[in-house]
Amino acid sequence: MIEHYLEKNLLRQLFLCGQFYVNKEVDLPTTATLLHVCQTTLLNDIKSLSRELSDQIIYQSKEKETYSLYFAPTTSRFQLMQRLSRPSLFLKTCLLYLEDEPDYIQLTELEFVSVSKAYALKKQVLDYFQACDIAIEHHSPHFTDIERRLVLLNVSYRTGTLPDLSLPCSFDVQAQEFIQAVTKKSGRIYDRDTQEILQTGFLISLFYQKDAPLSIDQSFIDEIKKRPIYHFVLAAWEESPFKQFFQPNEFYFILILFNLCDYGFDSYEAIEEDFAQLHQVFIENNPETKQLIQRFEQHFDHPFLGNKAFERALIRILRSAWKNYQLFLPEKFHLLTDEQRELFEEVKRIVSDWSHALPYQLKINPNCLRSFVIELTGILRLDKQKLTVRIVTNSDIKYLIYREALEAVTTCDISVEPMIYKQLSKEALDFVAASSNRLLCERTLYTPVALSMEHVIPISVETVEQAIILLVKNSS
Repeated sequence: MIEHYLEKNLLRQLFLCGQFYVNKEVDLPTTATLLHVCQTTLLNDIKSLSRELSDQIIYQSKEKETYSLYFAPTTSRFQLMQRLSRPSLFLKTCLLYLEDEPDYIQLTELEFVSVSKAYALKKQVLDYFQACDIAIEHHSPHFTDIERRLVLLNVSYRTGTLPDLSLPCSFDVQAQEFIQAVTKKSGRIYDRDTQEILQTGFLISLFYQKDAPLSIDQSFIDEIKKRPIYHFVLAAWEESPFKQFFQPNEFYFILILFNLCDYGFDSYEAIEEDFAQLHQVFIENNPETKQLIQRFEQHFDHPFLGNKAFERALIRILRSAWKNYQLFLPEKFHLLTDEQRELFEEVKRIVSDWSHALPYQLKINPNCLRSFVIELTGILRLDKQKLTVRIVTNSDIKYLIYREALEAVTTCDISVEPMIYKQLSKEALDFVAASSNRLLCERTLYTPVALSMEHVIPISVETVEQAIILLVKNSS
């Protein structure tokens, strides 16, 4: 959500920083297309990023259309992001609203901006608050206790600008041990960035509990108890000395934090166990989610109920969308290709039509929806990849070897024809004119006429794996 309001050059630099942190290099033409800028602008963004983070960069180089940049291995991603985001006038103005509503004089004096710029910033921030479903009265935001905390979490996680208050002895250690206790109870693994989100939230809870204690209604408690995360966090909370730092109701804010945050697993068995628990809560016992899945099935003319990848991707959105708290979720930004943007508009309409029919208001964070669309693109691509393969070989043994290897492929639906073709005939070459057809040809039978035909793939017993990789790659 917040990505719509951040300065565009900052947003691009944050995306590039994330790409370099994970992948170490970017393809300049592809990245420029994703960011909707020319390569000159992209290189200027990389130059600005490099200048700001120069003391954390250990290597960088440009070769033709590729730019490589390596950060020091001890540096965390969120620390790099915070250094880039800290100068943001938009984020600074958000913080001013959380402390006390600023007037034009404050903004112009604090940030040395013109009156017109101060007005634009104020309008931009109020638009952001309104998009997050925060009440606006007489051009002023009226936060609930939880909304104020979550906005502060979103902004301070990005800037690292929480008030420098003294912490109780051992608070940081106890916070880390509490996260590990939840991990042990649930099997859910929270990465370094997510742990930083949680720990920032813990600090906000600690600082706000005295002057702005939480009041939680029973309906909130009844709903959160239905979720598996409630039992995991409660079990860790009851056994942990970490709770001594908080008033009783702060447990529910900490629950909100865990419910918002994404997580991973270290085994397939753990994924399956988690999915079974979430499936029961969000799909089996939830007719509204089933209605949404039906809308997807009708629109795409494809069965999604029972598709684990689709259901898990959908649950990830719905799990954190509760109470619209997802709108404040501080997560990495997702960019879409042209094809994915078209799919995004389709998905947005499906979700919007469904949510308008609900008996309560529900808003989905557009950034979370983009993440879902990226996953849906892969799901639809795999389901649409139906290939028919003919094998050209003069050995029935080799035919069986190649056929068994093809049947073991799970990334697309491959149908192998039973006929064994002994030579690369005109009939065989005409077969690959169809976009969904492929020809695996024994290397000893491969002829020069096939060199220009990418769907005719040479194969031998020694190169089975490479040939199948090429076949699958050419199908995407």
